[in-house]
Amino acid sequence: MRRLRLATFLIAALAGCTSKSATLHEAPVPKYDAEAIAKAALAEFDKDGNGSIDAGEARACPALIAAFAAFDTNGDKKISADEIKKRVEAYAAGATGSVPVSIIVRLDSKLLADATLTFIPESCMSGAIKTATGKTNSEGTCGELQIDSKTYRGLAAGLYKIQVVKDGASIPARYNTQTTLGAEVFHDTRRGEAMIELLLLSR
Repeated sequence: MRRLRLATFLIAALAGCTSKSATLHEAPVPKYDAEAIAKAALAEFDKDGNGSIDAGEARACPALIAAFAAFDTNGDKKISADEIKKRVEAYAAGATGSVPVSIIVRLDSKLLADATLTFIPESCMSGAIKTATGKTNSEGTCGELQIDSKTYRGLAAGLYKIQVVKDGASIPARYNTQTTLGAEVFHDTRRGEAMIELLLLSR
């Protein structure tokens, strides 16, 4: 059974995933169309057509199920178009380009160095945010990612699928070509940078 733990909290420091000599760029501020994103999410995940996404339906979007409680602001165990819209509006309200992130990856409980990470926006986020890639360092951590060949300290807020690959490592397809990994990146000044921990199993 796969294990994936995602948490967001303030941490003192984690080494980045790129060279210390890499030039960090100021990320462009994303443009979110909250209404269009909410409509697209419902169209994709509301399989029974009742106008909301329940926990079972949200499992088709790992990033959404991981952040289900944050979206479900009224606690009715389902996510409405209005709740999605408000969450996306919160992305826009806190948008400063990149949300600082620190990522740590383990395979069979061991830190996974030199692994390539790809953060792919969920289809409902299309047009608002872009695909980003990075590589874990010798300590299995990553905090700097590349978008369009430029290096940034973090990711734009939003919902992402995550793919993990490494040459010579036995990493199942459920973590890459058929990934079931996902995360929401959210700007929260009270908690500091986003921490994403991926716990992978080779079987």
